[in-house]
Amino acid sequence: MNRWHLQTLVLFLVTSLMFPASDIFAEPVPQESPPYATKSIRGRVVWLAEAMTRLHGIKSVPEAGERVLALESDDGKLYPIVEDIRGRAFRRDERLRKMKVELLVRQYPGLPPVQILRVFELAEDGKYDVDYWCEICSIAMFELKECECCQGPIEFRRQKVAEPATE
Repeated sequence: MNRWHLQTLVLFLVTSLMFPASDIFAEPVPQESPPYATKSIRGRVVWLAEAMTRLHGIKSVPEAGERVLALESDDGKLYPIVEDIRGRAFRRDERLRKMKVELLVRQYPGLPPVQILRVFELAEDGKYDVDYWCEICSIAMFELKECECCQGPIEFRRQKVAEPATE
């Protein structure tokens, strides 16, 4: 066997050990589904303690009254809200708690709380995307506070959502 054939054979054997045929011809590994479900829920955001008293007669201690926010869905279910930036908006701005909303949420298996991704107002004249807007900086924010950029005032903004086209 000449030197070239020997080098080729060694290269083939090393490559075979590094990349077994079972790996080369294996089925692609399916992508794992996310560890949460995304869904839309309609209703009103309320204080959980008040809703539990009103709906089920369960009374909490007075200091729990405005501690936890929850979405009371149209079918009467209560979904506690994770109080991140979007969830905290309902604590900071009472107007949001007075409106009928559709929340796009993320819910993790085995956990009752939902994490808000988007907020829509459901008004008589249609559906509105809701956020806060700084006219100076032209940036949207998700809770009522001073602008993150210029520290100036921001305003509540409603943008009508286009109805899906029907054939």
